[in-house]
Amino acid sequence: QGRVMDGIREEAVRTIATRAELSAIAGPHDRFARYAVPAHLDGGWVLGGAVAFVRRSHSGRRNLATWGPREDLGRLLDPLIADGVLAVTLDHVSVEQQHADVLTERIGTADGSAWDWMATVVPPPPTDAEARVVPLDDLADAAELQDLADRENPLSEGYPGTGRSERWVGVRDDRGRIVACAAVHRLSSGAAHLSGIIVASSHRGQGLGRATTAVLTRDLLRTEPVVTLGMYADNVVARSLYHSMGYVTDKAWWSCSVLAPDGSGAGRESACT
Repeated sequence: QGRVMDGIREEAVRTIATRAELSAIAGPHDRFARYAVPAHLDGGWVLGGAVAFVRRSHSGRRNLATWGPREDLGRLLDPLIADGVLAVTLDHVSVEQQHADVLTERIGTADGSAWDWMATVVPPPPTDAEARVVPLDDLADAAELQDLADRENPLSEGYPGTGRSERWVGVRDDRGRIVACAAVHRLSSGAAHLSGIIVASSHRGQGLGRATTAVLTRDLLRTEPVVTLGMYADNVVARSLYHSMGYVTDKAWWSCSVLAPDGSGAGRESACT
């Protein structure tokens, strides 16, 4: 029902427990709600047009994502903070980039980063460079894949050798060295998520990133309804590439850790999934 304040009934926060409920509220065009959210939520809340839910990362850490109209978002965050839901115990919190200040003006945060969550349901067209794409092995090629990531993109989230990836593809040069790679992970929803997409600087401009991404995307879409990926928002070249392949930015996130009142906070994982 909600409280009555100054003669006006204040809307109460409603709780939800499933992806189906969240998707019904977010609407049929919200691919993040439909494909990135686990079937059962660790917690879910709704107020007006704003929603928030908690999900667990691959390592079991709890993360909160929230979005909606600016005014409703603020009115939803206030009770979540008051009730200790939105607190330092979370690994990170994700809010739409345009509404980051709605969060930061209410609670102490740190380690903020902007990233895009994308999805596609359309197979990309083939490219000539796909003839160079070969299978890679998560264990046998782990050291070389990690070395490529350390050299070219230390923020890469392929995690070779850990079992997180169900499939790797890549390109080798004339000496057999891996110069491009991409992996398939699974979101907590079960949806396919591309990660660890890297091209060595010495081999850029040859369409290798497009080729590895296209091969995985097309193969996955033969049997699955969607393929997703995440990318840091400052990578303009990557965004242009993915959009040209049919990927659509569904959520432009800003993710951060929440600080305790004394300014402390726990170690954080990457939020770009």
